[in-house]
Amino acid sequence: MNYFDIIIIIPLLWGAFKGFKKGLIIELASLIALFLGVWGAIKFSSVVGNYLDQTFTVSEKFLPLVSFAVTFILIVIAVYSLAKLLEKLIKAVALGFVNKLAGLAFGLLKVTLIVSIGLYIVDKLNHKFGFVEQQQLDDSLLYEPVKNVAPVVLPVLDELTEPDSLSLPV
Repeated sequence: MNYFDIIIIIPLLWGAFKGFKKGLIIELASLIALFLGVWGAIKFSSVVGNYLDQTFTVSEKFLPLVSFAVTFILIVIAVYSLAKLLEKLIKAVALGFVNKLAGLAFGLLKVTLIVSIGLYIVDKLNHKFGFVEQQQLDDSLLYEPVKNVAPVVLPVLDELTEPDSLSLPV
Protein backbone atom coordinates (compact mmCIF):
# COMPACT_ATOMS: atom_id res chain seq x y z
CA MET A 1 0.00 0.00 0.00
CA ASN A 2 1.35 3.42 -0.94
CA TYR A 3 0.19 7.02 -1.02
CA PHE A 4 -1.90 6.40 -4.15
CA ASP A 5 -3.97 3.93 -2.15
CA ILE A 6 -4.53 6.51 0.58
CA ILE A 7 -5.52 9.13 -2.01
CA ILE A 8 -7.98 6.63 -3.53
CA ILE A 9 -9.42 5.21 -0.31
CA ILE A 10 -10.28 8.56 1.32
CA PRO A 11 -12.99 9.55 -1.21
CA LEU A 12 -14.25 5.95 -1.34
CA LEU A 13 -14.75 5.90 2.44
CA TRP A 14 -16.34 9.35 2.30
CA GLY A 15 -18.76 8.17 -0.41
CA ALA A 16 -19.66 5.07 1.61
CA PHE A 17 -20.22 7.16 4.75
CA LYS A 18 -22.34 9.76 2.94
CA GLY A 19 -24.33 6.99 1.25
CA PHE A 20 -25.00 5.30 4.59
CA LYS A 21 -25.95 8.60 6.18
CA LYS A 22 -28.35 9.60 3.39
CA GLY A 23 -29.67 6.16 2.46
CA LEU A 24 -30.35 4.75 -0.98
CA ILE A 25 -33.53 6.73 -1.58
CA ILE A 26 -31.90 10.14 -1.08
CA GLU A 27 -28.69 9.08 -2.88
CA LEU A 28 -30.67 7.96 -5.92
CA ALA A 29 -32.91 11.01 -5.72
CA SER A 30 -29.93 13.36 -5.78
CA LEU A 31 -28.59 11.69 -8.90
CA ILE A 32 -32.02 11.58 -10.56
CA ALA A 33 -32.72 15.19 -9.54
CA LEU A 34 -29.50 16.33 -11.19
CA PHE A 35 -30.25 14.60 -14.50
CA LEU A 36 -33.97 15.44 -14.50
CA GLY A 37 -33.21 19.00 -13.43
CA VAL A 38 -30.82 19.61 -16.30
CA TRP A 39 -33.04 17.81 -18.83
CA GLY A 40 -36.20 19.53 -17.60
CA ALA A 41 -34.54 22.93 -17.53
CA ILE A 42 -33.37 22.48 -21.12
CA LYS A 43 -36.80 21.29 -22.26
CA PHE A 44 -39.09 23.57 -20.24
CA SER A 45 -37.16 26.74 -19.42
CA SER A 46 -38.82 28.50 -22.37
CA VAL A 47 -42.25 27.88 -20.80
CA VAL A 48 -41.02 29.17 -17.45
CA GLY A 49 -39.31 32.05 -19.27
CA ASN A 50 -42.60 33.09 -20.87
CA TYR A 51 -44.33 32.98 -17.48
CA LEU A 52 -41.54 34.97 -15.81
CA ASP A 53 -41.56 37.52 -18.63
CA GLN A 54 -45.31 38.08 -18.27
CA THR A 55 -45.36 38.07 -14.47
CA PHE A 56 -42.13 39.82 -13.45
CA THR A 57 -39.82 42.42 -14.85
CA VAL A 58 -36.81 40.42 -15.96
CA SER A 59 -34.18 41.77 -18.33
CA GLU A 60 -34.12 40.05 -21.72
CA LYS A 61 -30.41 39.58 -21.16
CA PHE A 62 -30.91 37.48 -18.03
CA LEU A 63 -34.25 35.83 -18.82
CA PRO A 64 -32.81 32.59 -20.30
CA LEU A 65 -30.46 32.12 -17.35
CA VAL A 66 -33.11 32.94 -14.75
CA SER A 67 -35.71 30.68 -16.39
CA PHE A 68 -33.19 27.82 -16.62
CA ALA A 69 -32.22 28.23 -12.95
CA VAL A 70 -35.83 28.47 -11.75
CA THR A 71 -36.87 25.40 -13.77
CA PHE A 72 -33.87 23.42 -12.53
CA ILE A 73 -34.48 24.35 -8.89
CA LEU A 74 -38.21 23.53 -9.08
CA ILE A 75 -37.51 20.09 -10.55
CA VAL A 76 -34.80 19.34 -7.98
CA ILE A 77 -37.12 20.38 -5.13
CA ALA A 78 -39.95 18.22 -6.53
CA VAL A 79 -37.72 15.13 -6.88
CA TYR A 80 -36.20 15.66 -3.43
CA SER A 81 -39.66 16.10 -1.86
CA LEU A 82 -40.87 12.86 -3.43
CA ALA A 83 -37.74 11.11 -2.20
CA LYS A 84 -38.29 12.36 1.36
CA LEU A 85 -41.88 11.13 1.21
CA LEU A 86 -40.73 7.72 -0.03
CA GLU A 87 -38.04 7.62 2.65
CA LYS A 88 -40.67 8.21 5.37
CA LEU A 89 -42.73 5.38 3.91
CA ILE A 90 -39.71 3.07 4.00
CA LYS A 91 -39.00 4.01 7.62
CA ALA A 92 -42.65 3.33 8.47
CA VAL A 93 -42.36 -0.24 7.20
CA ALA A 94 -39.12 -0.72 9.17
CA LEU A 95 -36.76 -0.85 6.20
CA GLY A 96 -34.69 2.15 7.31
CA PHE A 97 -31.53 0.14 8.02
CA VAL A 98 -31.81 -1.68 4.68
CA ASN A 99 -32.12 1.74 3.02
CA LYS A 100 -28.97 2.88 4.86
CA LEU A 101 -26.97 -0.22 3.85
CA ALA A 102 -28.10 0.07 0.24
CA GLY A 103 -27.19 3.77 0.39
CA LEU A 104 -23.72 2.84 1.64
CA ALA A 105 -23.25 0.49 -1.33
CA PHE A 106 -24.64 3.01 -3.83
CA GLY A 107 -22.56 5.87 -2.39
CA LEU A 108 -19.43 3.73 -2.57
CA LEU A 109 -20.17 2.72 -6.17
CA LYS A 110 -20.94 6.30 -7.20
CA VAL A 111 -17.68 7.66 -5.77
CA THR A 112 -15.75 4.66 -7.12
CA LEU A 113 -16.98 5.55 -10.61
CA ILE A 114 -16.03 9.22 -10.16
CA VAL A 115 -12.56 8.33 -8.82
CA SER A 116 -12.16 5.75 -11.59
CA ILE A 117 -12.85 8.34 -14.28
CA GLY A 118 -10.26 10.61 -12.66
CA LEU A 119 -7.69 7.80 -12.47
CA TYR A 120 -8.42 6.79 -16.05
CA ILE A 121 -7.71 10.33 -17.23
CA VAL A 122 -4.58 10.54 -15.04
CA ASP A 123 -3.38 7.24 -16.54
CA LYS A 124 -3.88 8.49 -20.10
CA LEU A 125 -2.10 11.77 -19.31
CA ASN A 126 0.67 9.92 -17.47
CA HIS A 127 1.36 7.79 -20.56
CA LYS A 128 1.75 10.98 -22.56
CA PHE A 129 3.63 13.16 -20.04
CA GLY A 130 5.11 10.66 -17.55
CA PHE A 131 4.62 12.70 -14.38
CA VAL A 132 4.27 9.60 -12.14
CA GLU A 133 6.66 6.66 -12.22
CA GLN A 134 4.98 3.46 -13.41
CA GLN A 135 6.49 1.53 -10.48
CA GLN A 136 4.53 3.68 -8.01
CA LEU A 137 1.32 2.89 -9.85
CA ASP A 138 2.19 -0.81 -10.04
CA ASP A 139 2.84 -0.91 -6.27
CA SER A 140 -0.61 0.51 -5.51
CA LEU A 141 -3.20 -2.06 -4.46
CA LEU A 142 -6.21 0.01 -5.51
CA TYR A 143 -5.01 1.95 -8.56
CA GLU A 144 -5.59 -0.66 -11.28
CA PRO A 145 -8.84 -2.17 -9.92
CA VAL A 146 -10.46 1.23 -9.33
CA LYS A 147 -9.13 2.71 -12.58
CA ASN A 148 -10.60 -0.21 -14.54
CA VAL A 149 -14.16 0.40 -13.26
CA ALA A 150 -14.84 3.37 -15.55
CA PRO A 151 -14.06 1.68 -18.90
CA VAL A 152 -16.35 -1.22 -17.96
CA VAL A 153 -19.23 1.04 -16.92
CA LEU A 154 -18.60 3.72 -19.56
CA PRO A 155 -17.03 2.09 -22.63
CA VAL A 156 -17.23 5.42 -24.47
CA LEU A 157 -14.18 6.54 -22.43
CA ASP A 158 -11.90 4.44 -24.62
CA GLU A 159 -13.17 6.24 -27.71
CA LEU A 160 -12.85 9.68 -26.11
CA THR A 161 -9.30 9.12 -24.88
CA GLU A 162 -7.66 7.45 -27.88
CA PRO A 163 -4.13 8.84 -28.31
CA ASP A 164 -5.18 10.64 -31.50
CA SER A 165 -8.06 12.38 -29.73
CA LEU A 166 -5.82 13.71 -26.95
CA SER A 167 -4.73 16.94 -28.58
CA LEU A 168 -3.16 18.45 -25.49
CA PRO A 169 -0.42 21.06 -25.81
CA VAL A 170 3.05 19.74 -25.06
